Amino acid sequence: MRDQFAIGAVVLAAVSLCACSPGTERSTTSAEGGTATPGLPVQPHTDVTFAANGTTVTVRALDNNFIEQSLTVDAGTEVVWENTGRNDHDVTPVDDPSATTWGVKSEAFAPKATYSHVFDQPGTYAYFCTIHGTAKAGMIGTIVVASP
Repeated sequence: MRDQFAIGAVVLAAVSLCACSPGTERSTTSAEGGTATPGLPVQPHTDVTFAANGTTVTVRALDNNFIEQSLTVDAGTEVVWENTGRNDHDVTPVDDPSATTWGVKSEAFAPKATYSHVFDQPGTYAYFCTIHGTAKAGMIGTIVVASP
């Protein structure tokens, strides 16, 4: 009987720890101004990479908005940003404002220009236009990359 009680206590402790494990935090970016609300999983970038899968998804930069503002794609998907507005824009990663890993400067993203990047690692990639926003408000977007 004591052995069963001890096993039950261990199982209960393990279940409690799983309920509080990291990686279950959730947030989204709203189209109205970038407020974090429950919804999309926040995942760290991983060291696991996936080959391009032939899928392409388009984000339009129009006036002072990215349309779609929030996307979920499989790792290996190419995201193409199209400047369909009348103003220059840029695509600046929140976690790499110098845009050395991905992103495009305004000089290369004038009206009618395109920029593309294959997201080959699962994670959450937040970005913004430095001309029309900040990392938290204005012209912002998020790409959530899931493991295929």
